[in-house]
Formats: sequence, structure tokens, C-alpha cells
Amino acid sequence: MMSFRREDFEPHIATIFEVAPVGMDRVPVELVEVKDSGFAALDGFSLLFRGGTGPVFRHDTHRVRHPALGEMELFLGPVHTGRPDAIYYQAIFSAPKR
Repeated sequence: MMSFRREDFEPHIATIFEVAPVGMDRVPVELVEVKDSGFAALDGFSLLFRGGTGPVFRHDTHRVRHPALGEMELFLGPVHTGRPDAIYYQAIFSAPKR
């Protein structure tokens, strides 16, 4: 299992990731935010991606590809942001601090 850190994703804000939802065409999404969880007891962060306005893929573990980071599996799902411009998706990472 891959272990990710916030620092792995921060340089890739404003770049395109490609999600391959099961049973759907690939969906390009833009990484728009990398945010610390804010919990002192956890090493945690979240990623916020902006998709298009087309079909929404569901919460699930999806194969995701990025030109610099390669291929990975992320649990992603749509989230309500209050922004009407696109569909937004979030991935959350957390682990106890060492």
C-alpha cells in the first residue's frame, strides 16, 4: 500500500489528474487544494479536485493517473462546496502521528 504525504501533492496544485471510474469514461480533474486536517493527533490532509459538469462518479476507490506522480488508487467522492461552476471531488488521508 502506498503512503502519501501532503508534500507529495502540493507541487501539483493546478495540474490535471485522470480518474478511471469503473464503468465510465476517464474523467479529467484538476487538483485545486491540498489542506491539512488540523487535528493534532493525526497526520492528515485532504485533496480537493475540480471536475467538469458532466456525469458524476460515485464514492469509491478509483484508479488515478498523474504525469509526474504516476498511477495510484484513491478513495474519491463528490463533495458539496457551494460552488456551481463544476463538480468537486475529495480524497482524505489520515493516520495516527508517529
